Amino acid sequence: MAETVARSQLSGVLDFSTVPGVWPLLARRIRQSKRLTVSLAGVEKANSAALALLLEGLELARNSGCALEYSDMPQELLELARVSNVETIILGGAVASSTP
Repeated sequence: MAETVARSQLSGVLDFSTVPGVWPLLARRIRQSKRLTVSLAGVEKANSAALALLLEGLELARNSGCALEYSDMPQELLELARVSNVETIILGGAVASSTP
C-alpha cells in the first residue's frame, strides 16, 4: 500500500520579515509527515530568506525521515537558487534516509 503524500502550500511574500513566522508552521508540517509536497505556486515575491527557509526545510526533513519535495517553484526563486549554486539541492528534494 502506497504512503499518502501530505500537501502544503506557501504563499504571499517570503522575505526577512515573514520567514520567521512561516518556519515554525513548515517545521511542524515536516515533522508530522513521512512524505510532504510543498507548493510554492502562491509565492508572489521571495528573496534569500525564502531560499534559506527551503534549505532548512530540506535539512529538517532529512533528519526527521520525511521525503520532502517542493513544487511550483517561482522563477525568481529558481534563479536565486541557481546563482547560489543550490538549484540541484532545492529541486532534488529530501529523501528520507538513515546514515549508518
